[in-house]
Amino acid sequence: MKSRDITINAMFIAITAILALVPNLGIIQIGGISMTIIHIPVIVAGIVFGFRSAVITSLAFGVSSLVVALTRGATPVDMLFINPIVSVFPRLLFGLSVSAVWNMINKFKIQQDVQVGITAFITTLLHAVFVLTVLAIFLGLDGSIFDQFNAVIAFVLYVIVQNTIFEAVLAVILSMPLVRVLKKIHR
Repeated sequence: MKSRDITINAMFIAITAILALVPNLGIIQIGGISMTIIHIPVIVAGIVFGFRSAVITSLAFGVSSLVVALTRGATPVDMLFINPIVSVFPRLLFGLSVSAVWNMINKFKIQQDVQVGITAFITTLLHAVFVLTVLAIFLGLDGSIFDQFNAVIAFVLYVIVQNTIFEAVLAVILSMPLVRVLKKIHR
């Protein structure tokens, strides 16, 4: 890894840590719901700097979530994020999905801002699905496998409708200009 790549990844790790650790900056607590913009550096890093940066930044996101849960978890659900399977694993999947979706969308001959917007929106939804599915599993469900599957789907859809759509739109709005500027600088 070149020193420039190390510097860029360190910058994204620092941004992610600041967003996570400064209260109400990257994790906005509204009642019992946490909305996040910490996923945006992962999207931007993955689009501009590629797979390795997406994975490194997503791991920083997961570890930051773990630290936040350990230091200022407010609700019983927040306490589940003390487990790295809940806090780190879904974020790693998210980083991998950013690269996969970007590479897939990049094959289409459409304007770059549209590609970035589609990638930001889809991967934000995927991030929610990954985290919420793991959370639903750790919350424990009773009943048959069919009932459990339906309960997980209902839980995921409820949260996606309630706040993830807002996060996805915000990711689109913020990612497009950030990617545009960083791509100019990165050339």
